[in-house]
Amino acid sequence: MAKKIPQVWLDWILENVSLGVNLDDIYYTLVQNGFDKEAIDSVLNNYQPKKKLDDSLLNKDILIKKNVKEFKKRFNEIPTYTEVGFTKEKLPEEISKKINKFYQSNLANKKEEKVEGGYIQNVKGDKESSITIELPEKLRDEIHSSIQGLIEDWSGMKLMPTYVYGVRMYLNGAILNSHKDREETHIIGTIINIDQKVNRDWYLEIEDHKKNLHKVLLEPGEMIFYESATLKHGRPKPLSGEYYSNIFCHYMPKMVS
Repeated sequence: MAKKIPQVWLDWILENVSLGVNLDDIYYTLVQNGFDKEAIDSVLNNYQPKKKLDDSLLNKDILIKKNVKEFKKRFNEIPTYTEVGFTKEKLPEEISKKINKFYQSNLANKKEEKVEGGYIQNVKGDKESSITIELPEKLRDEIHSSIQGLIEDWSGMKLMPTYVYGVRMYLNGAILNSHKDREETHIIGTIINIDQKVNRDWYLEIEDHKKNLHKVLLEPGEMIFYESATLKHGRPKPLSGEYYSNIFCHYMPKMVS
């Protein structure tokens, strides 16, 4: 039987709208939980979805392109910035709580993920390798800003935030082929593990600047800073378990203001 929307769910709607979650995703979650469609429409009509990219996002994209152009002028190849090339850190508690609250509230909004380049595969043939829960833009910005000081201290330079991806949920049987990230905008990267349900540890295998191979284990709430455009990294062993959920956060050296 269809249900009217109680206050606890009205609060949930308000919170997700404030985070920038797509109204279609909110609508789908409410329908899946058995709420009356007319009641849903009545509530969601109070919120106007964003139909176009706002000025701040356009300006950010323009600034990133200018920064990439200036970086290419100054460097023929990407420099190295740290001795080893990576380090493991703890995610700050405040942003960790925000991410987990969003993640737990939006598990019903999982979508199929298509990753260009064939980097993610499943050893079980036609099985899905990964799915995604799309982060709202406001939360992406908060993730970028919350760890920027830490990663600048580690890398020894001022950084420009570029892109945040995720939440990506790797699925049983998934492998991540060894690769380097995009040279233009993914020069310094962060992998944040927020949740996992695995039968055995699933290591990130990463080369340092001397080509030595390391195995890095992340637990929920931990992250790795790494020079992602210069170091090969991957997860060649198939995931044994239900899922492994990560967020990916990228920066590049700041060339322009």
